[in-house]
Amino acid sequence: MTTRLQQKPKMEIRVALLEQRLADLVTHHESVPGRVTRLEGEFEHMATQLTALNEGQRELTATVSDIGTKVTRMLAALTVLGVVAQALGPTLFRMLFP
Repeated sequence: MTTRLQQKPKMEIRVALLEQRLADLVTHHESVPGRVTRLEGEFEHMATQLTALNEGQRELTATVSDIGTKVTRMLAALTVLGVVAQALGPTLFRMLFP
């Protein structure tokens, strides 16, 4: 009988420990949906920010492309003027300074 009496408190301790762990799991499980909802909200907010960033990136790309087009046209015009100046420059100098 003494063996049985010694085992009973151990068994009660184990059952109490299991009950406590189960209670902790239940509380943890109940708190998870709140955290998941909060994370979902943060992800939605980040998705909105990324959409705005994407729109800004598109606008910036269009602006840079427009500037590139203008620079290309300006370089083409300056190249043509340089070629014309090289062709007509000596002739004009000969006419002005014989």
